[in-house]
Amino acid sequence: MRHLMVFVRAPAPGRVKTRLQDRYTPDQVAAIYRAFVADVLAHGAQVACERRTVCFAPADAERSIRPLTGPAWDLRPQAEGDLGDRMAEAFSWSFARGASRAVLIGSDSPSLPPDGMAGAFDRLEGRDLVIGPSVDGGYYLIGMSRPMPEVFREVTWSSARVLGQTLDRAEETGVRPVLLRPWYDVDTPEDLDFLLTHVRGERMGGGPADAPETVKVVEKIRGQGSETGGRGEARLNHSAFPDP
Repeated sequence: MRHLMVFVRAPAPGRVKTRLQDRYTPDQVAAIYRAFVADVLAHGAQVACERRTVCFAPADAERSIRPLTGPAWDLRPQAEGDLGDRMAEAFSWSFARGASRAVLIGSDSPSLPPDGMAGAFDRLEGRDLVIGPSVDGGYYLIGMSRPMPEVFREVTWSSARVLGQTLDRAEETGVRPVLLRPWYDVDTPEDLDFLLTHVRGERMGGGPADAPETVKVVEKIRGQGSETGGRGEARLNHSAFPDP
């Protein structure tokens, strides 16, 4: 059984993607994050697999998460602990319930096309570990064909050392990971500007990457003319994604 899992947080204002608040209000950031989730899940729904699960946090957030998911996705709370503990537990749970290949992604890469997820399942054929490196030094995807909690130990989460330390743990245990193409997370206003420009270029060139809900929400916010963020009011830079 191929099992796709997505880690999602409750889209509460002031609790998600807080670095975007350098430019956007907490309510705007929450709306943008809901769009991230919508795009990631829409792409994931196109991937050939037998089970799809949204692993949400905090544990009491199911009522706020369910409207975002639709019927294609199961819901399950994340475990307690740091990110490594939570990912290790998710994989252990997945394999205990019959998965032969499990892939876990976050909700910070809304432009990642479905083939980026599908390719992970393909590369796990005959291999133990696949990682999608992100350009900030972490990873946007990790997949396994068996439980390997050791790769999540002694990792400095939310740092540029995550990928390197994960590769160290894999080497120490004799595992040879397969790396996918690099991609990017969206954490800052500048990352969001890049996503919008990247999606515009992909649309112009007929490429596969897109994030339609994210683009729609940000364009609506930009249409309001200004944002109130952590640094007070600022005019939006429309040149990052000019109207077509």
